[in-house]
Amino acid sequence: MAKIKTRVTFDRAATIARIKAASNDALTDMGDQALMDASKHVPKDQGALENSGLSLSDEKAVEGIYTLRWNTPYARYLWHGDVMYGNPNSRTYGPEKISFTSALAHEEWAKYAKEIYGEEWKAVYQAALKEKMR
Repeated sequence: MAKIKTRVTFDRAATIARIKAASNDALTDMGDQALMDASKHVPKDQGALENSGLSLSDEKAVEGIYTLRWNTPYARYLWHGDVMYGNPNSRTYGPEKISFTSALAHEEWAKYAKEIYGEEWKAVYQAALKEKMR
């Protein structure tokens, strides 16, 4: 029987860079979807909290990280569902919990959205990664 010798070479650094870039792009797609889904569950009054998520969240994943951010003076308290009392100079919070007026609004809205849409987000990431690795 004849022996066949083969040799395969590839640029390992370029391959790793390509995989990281595809992963970051796929994570960006998933993060954008997660932001849209989580925004459905953000408590709304005048829309400033939801808009802060849209404007302050990462535009693109970097080094495998995509961060969703909501940053208003009251974001942390709505996140925990605490009622604020007083004025901006002397506020107190709780112990009462907020009763949200929107049926979709929830405290810890991003965690709630993950429970509802988490599997869809995985599918978005996997499909995007597969497409970007072609």
